[in-house]
Amino acid sequence: MTSGSVMLVDHDQLFSAALAALLEEEGMAVESPLPSLSAAEQALTGGARPALIITDPSGLDRVDDGDPLTRLRALAPDTRLLVLSADLAPPALNRSLSAGAHGHVSKGASFNAVLRAVRLILMGQAVYPATATQGMGQTQAQSPTQAEPGADTASSADLSPRETQILACVISGHSNKAIARRLSITESTVKMHFKNAMRKINAGNRTQAAIWAMEHGIAPMA
Repeated sequence: MTSGSVMLVDHDQLFSAALAALLEEEGMAVESPLPSLSAAEQALTGGARPALIITDPSGLDRVDDGDPLTRLRALAPDTRLLVLSADLAPPALNRSLSAGAHGHVSKGASFNAVLRAVRLILMGQAVYPATATQGMGQTQAQSPTQAEPGADTASSADLSPRETQILACVISGHSNKAIARRLSITESTVKMHFKNAMRKINAGNRTQAAIWAMEHGIAPMA
């Protein structure tokens, strides 16, 4: 891994692949996404020195000497760290702050909001939700503009609510069978809605669909 690159560490490899593709379109050097803390440890102890690590600690394996964020900070103390997670509850924000993460952004934020956070963090800023920035100082802590999940989806592709739900599940890496169970519909119905959504957004596969959904502010469905 080259200096100045971005390292993605997330158990959700479809989400990571989509995010990596979008960041690369913005001219950033992004290495192959890593699915676990152990894979990240191997890369970092092997000499990787990325400029930024983006991770969702909620799905990572735990370590004996602390949580994943603390471990990543110990392995790469000079690397900027952004938490991209669906968990914005105070305990999660406090864990990010305590571990020394430079930002904590919703996984349901639009790609533009995530990109703005990435750029601010690489410039030396801290990016946290307003509720977590009290006492940090407004000159250091900033909150990225976050569009409501799916806010511009209907106008841009005329997706139905069910199609939007299914794309949210696709971003989360769920299979058609898992989506059917979650939404209490048949797998054939999932396939029909997903096929219609793919046609409307002009996507050729699940990764392309995930990229489109992220660009348009659709939040992953846990």
